[in-house]
Amino acid sequence: MKESEGLYRSFRFLKKALLGLAVVLVGLLLFGYFLFMRHVDAPKAWSAADRELQGGMLHYAEKVERKAKVFMRRPSDYYRSANGMLYATNDRLIFIGVAPSSKFESEDAPPVILSQEFPNDTLLGMDARRLYFMTAHGVRVSHPGVPRGEFAAVRGQEANLDSLMDYVNGVHTTQRKEAASERRLREAVAALIKEPIYYAVKRGDALFSIARKFETTPEQIQQWNQLEGDRVKIGQRLLVKPAKK
Repeated sequence: MKESEGLYRSFRFLKKALLGLAVVLVGLLLFGYFLFMRHVDAPKAWSAADRELQGGMLHYAEKVERKAKVFMRRPSDYYRSANGMLYATNDRLIFIGVAPSSKFESEDAPPVILSQEFPNDTLLGMDARRLYFMTAHGVRVSHPGVPRGEFAAVRGQEANLDSLMDYVNGVHTTQRKEAASERRLREAVAALIKEPIYYAVKRGDALFSIARKFETTPEQIQQWNQLEGDRVKIGQRLLVKPAKK
């Protein structure tokens, strides 16, 4: 009986401790929100992103094909979001945004520009998914050697973000088809190079001139064709380059 009563008291204590811990955590979250939270002015962030991009960030012959208004959250920013633009060019995927400031910074402090780039090639991965506790329509971007990025569409920009992803995936599909076509062409050329070459003797040909034309020697042609002398006949078919293994 005493053992049951002791277990019951221990359970009640543990329950109260967990409840108290939950209350403390919620309090810390609310404290951080009201003390540190400062929203980035979204239209100003979008304008700043466009200015940054047009201010010399684009390469020669690089042009923007798609763009979408997005936001992102870095672990170091607690749960404050950085507003900005996601651009898909014919060469790269670029995010440019304005980092959220804190309550301790001056209102006149210059904005902190964030940027992240990913090569727009077949190694680029774009996975559509719900982000930030399933509250936002977004995309996860990855590329070997580049830190992963997660970008969520601003409300009303979901279609633009989907269009951007469709464009990038379409580019990759074309790149893969072109790479496969080029690979098949190289394989066909390599196979053709290994094939033997035959030559039909024409009027005026001599064994020496034929050998010089195919960068070999009369002796080699004699050996490959089992010729006893150096005389050839018009229309005679000669092996002038054997097959490669």
